[in-house]
Amino acid sequence: MTLAANPDTAPVVLCASARLAQGIRQWLQQSYQQQGQSQWQAPQVFPLQDWLNQRLEYAILCGQIDIAQAPLGMLSSTQEALLWEQAIQHCLRQHAAIDLFNTNGLASAAMEANRYLIEWNISLDMATVSEETRQFLQWRQQFQTLCKQSGTLESVRYQTWQLEQLSQHALPLPANIQLAGFDRINPHVQTLITILQSAGVQITTFDNSVPAQQTQRMTFAEAMDEMRAAVHWAQQQLAADPQAKLALVVPDLDSQREILANLLDDTFHPEALHPAQAELPRCYEFSLGLPLSRWPLVHSALNVLRLAFQATPLPQSELSALLADIYWSQALYEADARAALDAEMRRQLPLQVNAYTFARFVARKQQDEYPILCPALHADLTSLLTQAKQTPRKQVPSAWVASFTELLTATHWPGERGLSSHEHQCQTKFKAVLTQLAALDGWLGPIDAMSALHRLSQLCQAQIFQPQTVRLPNITVMGMLEASAQPLDGVWVMGMNDHVWPPLSRTNALIPAELQRQAGTPNASSEVQMAFASQIHQRLLRSAKQIIFSSARQDGDRLLRMSPLIQAIPEITATAGAATLAETLAGNSTQDWQWLDDHQAPPILEGEHISGGTGLLRAQALCPAWAFYQYRLKARKLETPHNGLDVMQRGDLIHRVLAAFWSQQSTLDWQTVNIEALKTQLDQIAADVIAVFNTEFAQPFSVVFCQLEAERLSKLALTWLWEVERERPQAFAVTSVEQVYKPLIEGIQVKLVIDRVDTLDDGRLVVVDYKTGSMPDFKNWASDKISEPQLPIYAAFLLQDADIAAVCFGKLRLTDGGFAGVAAEDDIVPGIKAFNHEKNKLFDPAQFPDWPSVLAHWHTQITRTAQALKAGEAAVVFESEQDLGYCDVLPLLRLPERQLQFEHLQAGGGA
Repeated sequence: MTLAANPDTAPVVLCASARLAQGIRQWLQQSYQQQGQSQWQAPQVFPLQDWLNQRLEYAILCGQIDIAQAPLGMLSSTQEALLWEQAIQHCLRQHAAIDLFNTNGLASAAMEANRYLIEWNISLDMATVSEETRQFLQWRQQFQTLCKQSGTLESVRYQTWQLEQLSQHALPLPANIQLAGFDRINPHVQTLITILQSAGVQITTFDNSVPAQQTQRMTFAEAMDEMRAAVHWAQQQLAADPQAKLALVVPDLDSQREILANLLDDTFHPEALHPAQAELPRCYEFSLGLPLSRWPLVHSALNVLRLAFQATPLPQSELSALLADIYWSQALYEADARAALDAEMRRQLPLQVNAYTFARFVARKQQDEYPILCPALHADLTSLLTQAKQTPRKQVPSAWVASFTELLTATHWPGERGLSSHEHQCQTKFKAVLTQLAALDGWLGPIDAMSALHRLSQLCQAQIFQPQTVRLPNITVMGMLEASAQPLDGVWVMGMNDHVWPPLSRTNALIPAELQRQAGTPNASSEVQMAFASQIHQRLLRSAKQIIFSSARQDGDRLLRMSPLIQAIPEITATAGAATLAETLAGNSTQDWQWLDDHQAPPILEGEHISGGTGLLRAQALCPAWAFYQYRLKARKLETPHNGLDVMQRGDLIHRVLAAFWSQQSTLDWQTVNIEALKTQLDQIAADVIAVFNTEFAQPFSVVFCQLEAERLSKLALTWLWEVERERPQAFAVTSVEQVYKPLIEGIQVKLVIDRVDTLDDGRLVVVDYKTGSMPDFKNWASDKISEPQLPIYAAFLLQDADIAAVCFGKLRLTDGGFAGVAAEDDIVPGIKAFNHEKNKLFDPAQFPDWPSVLAHWHTQITRTAQALKAGEAAVVFESEQDLGYCDVLPLLRLPERQLQFEHLQAGGGA
């Protein structure tokens, strides 16, 4: 039999994608409404595969096709990938390194290669193919065996079967079919066209093109400038015509999506910055959504399930995300406690933590001397791990879906508050994905929890989700390969550089490259890519009245060239870019601003306690706002978790070892000291220090780690004592170690710990502060602002009635250890010249004629710093941004916003 066209059938539009079909359907309906029609026939617009399915289902229902001879169905992309993985694993089961193969990646490559072979009619000569191709053909044979066993076909072979049936049976067909979005016609589509034309169907291209009235190109310094200019252009177009329909076309949309969304929000919807307006309907939309796994609500569910079943330790970053996650347990009610738990976890637990260690940590924090109370989190976490432990080790996917649902319910996912519209849609889509997983029982059989969770994550990654909104957008942000469903008023195509467009060729490694080039498969060669890009380019030129192409001149330090496809287009001067919200606020001179002088903090009251030690006065000297935020408002940055010990902890350990050593003897007669006996003594001290230190952690370090750390400490202490202390020119006695002082400076109590004070034979004192990292810059000791005040405070305030001979840092290092600082005269400690030595340029002789003048200077300047602190001076004032390198509260200083304000004032904007 042959096909026959039905002239009475309404015209049909067949689309290359479901999204394009939906867009064309909506545009046609809008056109009918704009023409004043109250009734119209529903547009016959279908994705190609849906239309083929509809035709074949009709033929089967009518009895034209024997259902017994028909395949049971078409594999979904997930099912096809599963079968390919099983086929590959079966073929590689005897391979010695099977565990090293990425079967998921191999399955993706095999799916593509199989589709190329069938769609592009590629024949392989077994005598000349490579070993990779031979392996692929073995996988393919096993894959087809599995398909035969299940009675199903992969999509490409199912479509081949459909085309065969279409050519053999007389089915009712429309008289006219229009094709939309087919930029590349492969042999499969061409076969369909031939079959339809032989049946008398007229095949045309769906034409919604608009003759371009203006085509231009622009060149910008960088990609960011392109995006800003494109958003500004869209703002101008909508200001001129609020009903305009625009498109921003971005080749690498996925990587630029967040930046573009922020720029569009800053320009069109600054109110969306408020959390309550986060789901505000926008005047723009992205043509494609995000993988479901990237939506916070689903990401939360996957993380909770991973916590329940993953045997290997999780990164602390994932646990921190779970503690901040609002979608499980009583996250809002216990938000402060969870934040405190996060801070403690970063301090006490290693970089990688398993779930049960984390649960014990949470439980212990409920009972500590200063508890962090989060009973709901503790109860839900306990319930999660208990139920997970009771779950059967292996189950079929549908049973795992039931278990996953119970576990999420046990943790009160998706949270204690009501869901928004977007969140509710996201939850509904996640439930649909769980249903997809449950349908894989026959394909996977019994599997363990992590395998089931891995499959669920894959399904969520493959499912693209975008919430439905009421507002029809004026601006569509789309990728280069997407076709617009309607005529547009303006299109801006950015990223037109030659390394991006035409796209680089990429052949499939499982099929000989020469065969792919001969067939003209996608990505096969530069010629194929150029022809394809030219086709897209021509479509873009017919898509809007105004078209702008743009490119960047550089990417960081790399120089870029424009795409050859736009070189012939007339170039115009690049336009200004859209301003960010911060720039808009900084430069808006029409606003009725209320200016507040915020450099003045409340003065410190009598009896008000401020902690911080010398760090408080150091921050006040470097930047008063730093001191105010960190030490008066108690703002802190979260610590960065790490494995092992950080620099601060290693420094603390060597402090403890040396303190313990000098506590056992205050003096040493270096003429009689035996280095082996000294090493034995230090070995024991280091072991004792590590043993005590190890009890301070929620997860103690291993025995081997403690032994290695004790060896390091002993070696460092021995090197310091034998190579540095033994060389001191004057005898000394250690009269104070790790002594705590709390002096009052202008009524401000400062807690200080003096590492060590030595007394020389003549009664003078040497103050030593150990340093294991980079040496502090003590050149500021002669300036008006003393930003390293620790040793000057010791000398000028704590020991002001004593005779100070030197204040110095002890550099505890294995290679270049020694002393650095200031002394009253030469030969007190090795490596330090007198303050007035001719080679010492730090102290001006005219200002500092003698040693007491140095001490007096320290007392005066530190007193002034304390007075400024007490008076509430909190301005963001500093000499160099380098001075703020260790500032914990840098974001609160708002330096970028201040820079924008300064630039605006310099440009003549005024206040």
